[in-house]
Amino acid sequence: MNTTRLALTVALACMLSAPAADAATKRKSAAKKKRPAATKKVPAAEPEDTFTPPDEPAPDSDVPVAPQAAAPAPVAPATPAAPKKLADVPAPARAATSNAVAIFGVARQSAATDSAAKLEDTLTRRLGSAGDVQFVDLATAFPPPEPQGNPRADALFDEGRAAYDNLDPDAAAAKFKAAAEAYVQRPGDLRPEKLGETYLFQGASQLLNGDVAGAKAAFTNALLAEPSLRPDAGLFGQDVQRVFSEAQSDLNAQPQGTLVVNTQPQGARVLVRGRDVGTTPLSGAKLAPGRYPVQVVLPGYAPFATYVEVKPSAPTELKTKLGSAPGLSALRDAATKAGTEAAFDANGTPPEVGAIAERLNARYVVLAATFQDKKGRLHGEVQAWDVRTKNRLRGVEVDFGKRDGKGSADFAADQVHTFLTGAALPQGREDASKEPLVSSDSVLRKPWFWAAAAGVAAVTAGVVYVATTDRGPGFNPVNGFPGGISF
Repeated sequence: MNTTRLALTVALACMLSAPAADAATKRKSAAKKKRPAATKKVPAAEPEDTFTPPDEPAPDSDVPVAPQAAAPAPVAPATPAAPKKLADVPAPARAATSNAVAIFGVARQSAATDSAAKLEDTLTRRLGSAGDVQFVDLATAFPPPEPQGNPRADALFDEGRAAYDNLDPDAAAAKFKAAAEAYVQRPGDLRPEKLGETYLFQGASQLLNGDVAGAKAAFTNALLAEPSLRPDAGLFGQDVQRVFSEAQSDLNAQPQGTLVVNTQPQGARVLVRGRDVGTTPLSGAKLAPGRYPVQVVLPGYAPFATYVEVKPSAPTELKTKLGSAPGLSALRDAATKAGTEAAFDANGTPPEVGAIAERLNARYVVLAATFQDKKGRLHGEVQAWDVRTKNRLRGVEVDFGKRDGKGSADFAADQVHTFLTGAALPQGREDASKEPLVSSDSVLRKPWFWAAAAGVAAVTAGVVYVATTDRGPGFNPVNGFPGGISF
């Protein structure tokens, strides 16, 4: 009996322990699978971006491609042997691809350089006035350089302060004068408050030597440099306070002059004494008579700085042509290569256009090429690329002899605007008052229309536009629809 009970107990124990053992085995197996790796792979930092367009054009075409829900991961192109870098400028951190537009005027001949700049300016101004075109952010792509100090001038100022505190007005006046001259020689790095303080101490030193006229002139320069400047009663005596007040009264009594600033290209910020007074073309900056440090700043361009003498009751004009900064110069070189007659006539997208779009995070690239014919007459041709859908606008011609109507620069801007947005700009033409052939919510506004048009003509505001596949020669927009349309 006891033996039977013992056998049953052992059998029951085995039956109960089998599932537990099996569960324990499964837990151990799962634990082995879920155990994290000893090291975690960290993605390598992306290499510094430099603007390096391909040396050899890749076989490409402008066949429109319909947008996809999820684009495949891009395949890195084979690196050409010893590629020529156009600029060693790191690209900023970039967000998702935008719908921004990059516009470049290119001259095929040196005689057409000014016309290229003017055509670029006209297209930019005209498209910008529409309010529905997003331009690339050059300030982000090319951040301004960090301001540099002026150690030499700072050292001379410190030496002047030491002489002034040691009651050596002759040495102090000489040091402060030299410091002011050193500050003035570098208007781009000027700190107006520091220059004003230098002139203030120079005048105080001269006053200690009995040179009242010299002190008054120095105090006037201090006010021109920094109008809010006032002598500290804890540092300067009543004689300095009195002569400084006289200089201020005399300056306020003089009639103001006007500063006029024009730049090429336009849209640059104008800084007077380090303060923003407007953008070019600037025509109404009122200033007291005197000599002022003026800086002109435009993203992508080298800053321009100089001194301007403003005269009473008269306009003082400053004109300057801004030079491209190294990074933008590289892009302009690429645009010039993509704007040749051969590149405009060829099928496919020039590799430089794709490189420009990548560097500036742009969807559209517009090139305005200018050239002289055999008779010396200036002409222009504008093409635009949508690098996302591979569509292309071509055959937009500009006659610089026309101020308005077909062939004018404004008319060309209208055609580019229609390609970018699907809506024509008002031109003031005879047919401008007519109802457009399509409504504001037409398919012309839809990106997928341009992607799927594949050579189909689209009509708006009496002008025919075509999203081409570039399988034949270029086309021209044709007025007067309906009627004979020829390509």
